[in-house]
Amino acid sequence: MGLWVVSKRKFNVVKLKFLLENAVSTRIVNSALEKEPNGKTKLENALDSYGENSNLSFIERTKLIPITKVLDIIRRGFNREEKAFKQDLEDPTIRKVILNSFRSLQKYGLELPQTFAMPMMVVWNYTNDCNLRCKHCYQNAGDIGSKRNELTTEEKFKVIDDIASNDIPTIFFSGGEPVIRKDFWDIARYAKEKGLYLSIASNGTLFTKENAKKAKDIGFGYIALSLDASTPEKHDEFRGVPGMWNRSVQGIRNCIEAGITTCIQYTFSRDNADELPKMFELREKLGAYKVIVYNYIPVGRGGFENDPTPEQREEACKVMYDELEAGHQVVASTAPQLGRYCKQHDADSVIISHYAEAKSKELGIIAEIVGGCGAGRAYCAIQPDGKVTPCVYMPDLVVGDLRKQSFKEIWEESPVMISLRDRSDLQGRCATCEYKALCGGCRARAYAYFGDLKGADPGCIFNREYYYEFMRANHRKHKTLEREVVKQQVV
Repeated sequence: MGLWVVSKRKFNVVKLKFLLENAVSTRIVNSALEKEPNGKTKLENALDSYGENSNLSFIERTKLIPITKVLDIIRRGFNREEKAFKQDLEDPTIRKVILNSFRSLQKYGLELPQTFAMPMMVVWNYTNDCNLRCKHCYQNAGDIGSKRNELTTEEKFKVIDDIASNDIPTIFFSGGEPVIRKDFWDIARYAKEKGLYLSIASNGTLFTKENAKKAKDIGFGYIALSLDASTPEKHDEFRGVPGMWNRSVQGIRNCIEAGITTCIQYTFSRDNADELPKMFELREKLGAYKVIVYNYIPVGRGGFENDPTPEQREEACKVMYDELEAGHQVVASTAPQLGRYCKQHDADSVIISHYAEAKSKELGIIAEIVGGCGAGRAYCAIQPDGKVTPCVYMPDLVVGDLRKQSFKEIWEESPVMISLRDRSDLQGRCATCEYKALCGGCRARAYAYFGDLKGADPGCIFNREYYYEFMRANHRKHKTLEREVVKQQVV
């Protein structure tokens, strides 16, 4: 999974290239993180000074001019007027992004893809409880949360404190179904008070007008509600409970009516591959902001028999690419190959990981910095019991425990996390692919298929031989798949 950022602001990455590559700027970055007598870093004082929210003397402000000049480069890169940018800097989430970025550049320098001092996003699988029984659920969620030793409410508050203290900008609540827990709204409100950008993945069935209003009042950045088909029959079969399509659609309408940026999240699988174009039509009909196309991974209840073939995935990339080329900026995807496909086909614009659209001249810079798969490098997951995993699609690969360790210790010292940041030893076509920096393959899929984090991603068209070899080796378990494999290879 990539970074969860759904932004309505365009930005010109070319204008930021100087900031990332200039030697003078590197010295400024190092100086910016030095502590001042008032206990803040120079960067924090510069943010106050730039935003005119400072008690610093004229002389102290003068010393911060190099840093404020760098901030001005950032402002122009985001095409923001000075007044608007000063208001932006009052936002604690934006401050966390800037502080995290500066620390990342100081610690790692400019990398392609960039390794972050702390994740830019944490996905928190808030609970294993869920009112649905979705056939693709990576968490194997259901009426089982209380049986899995989940975090207490007090422990959840401590997790928020830990995350906020490390300048991690964003939390994406997932599950299970987060809103099924009685303490969810209190925890979310507390996280917002700590300056975190909040978003949530929900099946939508519990987003009544009342819950939509709660989300709006707290200040959620966006909400992604699940629809896996354009019609009730197929969606309800996919989700395991009759009548849920209508309830999810009503949840989407309730959130839009409440004034929340609302996305449709759709998992692209073998069973519903033909629904992808229809989901864009449904988005327009409902008035949702984007369709977020999830990268199906065969973990949890999700079986290999429903994992699309490499050819089906490539066709899905084409469908999304065509939407972008038509000027319909309504697509986001967790599939790292989408960035590769767009660059490969000289797209005029592209969505990278979950970012807003970027123009073609910016593509090579932003895509390779963001770097496709962010597991253990730019993002990670927290499980309902406080265990930490590199990705939500690796629920059993535990790298730490927040009941026993600090988040900082886990992120900085886990051998698995450190290994995921190194793409020099990837296998298959991923090892030599010219798009390795901007994609890197889905590490969760490689792990699900081969038990190897550095293995080839068999979902990519460039690694199709690994997919078919795996399916042939497992044909006794997947007879239906074997027939499909033969059909695909004949075609």
